Amino acid sequence: MHSATAVSQALAEPMEVLVDPPVTTTLVDELTALWAKVTNAGGSVGFVAPVTEEGVRPHTVAILARVIDGSDTLVALTKGEQIVAWCVLAANDSPPRQGWRNVRHVQVDPDRQGEGLGGHLLQAVEAVSRGVLGLEALSLKVRTGTGAEEFYRRHGFVEVGRLPGAVKVAENDYRDDIIMWRRLR
Repeated sequence: MHSATAVSQALAEPMEVLVDPPVTTTLVDELTALWAKVTNAGGSVGFVAPVTEEGVRPHTVAILARVIDGSDTLVALTKGEQIVAWCVLAANDSPPRQGWRNVRHVQVDPDRQGEGLGGHLLQAVEAVSRGVLGLEALSLKVRTGTGAEEFYRRHGFVEVGRLPGAVKVAENDYRDDIIMWRRLR
């Protein structure tokens, strides 16, 4: 597990930043439950509602397998003992692309929307990316129709491309996948 003391101290609000916490059954259950909850509340996090925790769990396990082997980095925010937001910094397999990572599965508890947790999570991601991982940039994808691209723009990401109609959310409903980029140095 990476040390997140400096990252936690950088946040204005009392919460803890977890970076690569030990992967336990409890962690798998908590992330799976939050992922299903976010999806079913309309979040664009890799699934289309409705989903069940049983349907999400194999994807949580696959993501955490890459955290266990050190390929990817899990960043989560907790208030008290509860994870209220999380995402993964997914590494690139190509050696020339080791200076940046993909920010994936950005999630905030829908019951906590409006508390600034998404911004705090991105602050933590930036601190981990710079201070722990030594990264130069971050990339992410967001589908159109959610308004999320404006949130990421406010946090320093710029649109660098689109994959037209790449995301099928329903029969005859295809959305663009917006590719966004943020230089850290």
